[in-house]
Amino acid sequence: MSRTFNIRPLTAHFGAEVIDEDLSGIDKNLADAILDQLDAHALLLFRRQSLHDEDLLQLSQALGPVEEPAAKDQHAPGYKEINYISNLQDDNGRPLGGTSPGGATPWHSDQAFRARPATLSTLFCVHPSPTGGSTSFCSTRLGYKALPAQLRTRIDGLRGTYAPGPMHDIEKKEVSHPLVLGHPTKDRRTLYVSPLTKQVAGLPETESRALLEELLAYTLKPEHIYRHAWRMGDMLLYDNAQLLHRREAFTGLRWLKATRVFVSSERFAVPN
Repeated sequence: MSRTFNIRPLTAHFGAEVIDEDLSGIDKNLADAILDQLDAHALLLFRRQSLHDEDLLQLSQALGPVEEPAAKDQHAPGYKEINYISNLQDDNGRPLGGTSPGGATPWHSDQAFRARPATLSTLFCVHPSPTGGSTSFCSTRLGYKALPAQLRTRIDGLRGTYAPGPMHDIEKKEVSHPLVLGHPTKDRRTLYVSPLTKQVAGLPETESRALLEELLAYTLKPEHIYRHAWRMGDMLLYDNAQLLHRREAFTGLRWLKATRVFVSSERFAVPN
């Protein structure tokens, strides 16, 4: 018997808060229900969660295979599948989360620099910053729907290029992904473009930059964005094919935990 959720929308078009669900001790029925709702809503919020590292890993593994994030200096002690995104220090004065400055991050989709990026991501809030630090999400499904028909035709079949950044401890090799992702079973398309897209493959640099800026202008409209102000115990799960995200600048102490989950391309859109 499939699980049903008590859900409250986060916006008119995407995102949902799941009311009164405990994610610790997740089972297959709960995992399948979460995947169904993620496919439908792109972003799920679960409040008032209490998850130790082993609970977070168990939750992530129930949704799909989990791989080691590329920012290895942020790995949790004893759990290389979990990244600490934090500016706190341990008892010996060592950073808990590598070097996590308080500046804003650009809009991006997690792991676009990999040949096969993570399908889903989790973010769990242990300690929100007292000022700033909200995470915003932008719907790339709404971005694609906003494109004029001629622009949709123009980008069909084009690919964008990406490369790892300095913090990513993997081979510095450029990869490419389609500018448009199609869902495997539904008539749904999403843009796969961000400010971190280096170039549109095969186009001159000036033309490529102009096209990327035009696509981002249609995508990053205020009505396509949800801004999440963190509370302690908040858990967000999101679909990287349907959303871009970014962090606002912050001051004070902040600690989030993150994992990256890989789900079958038969169920979710996966860049290739």
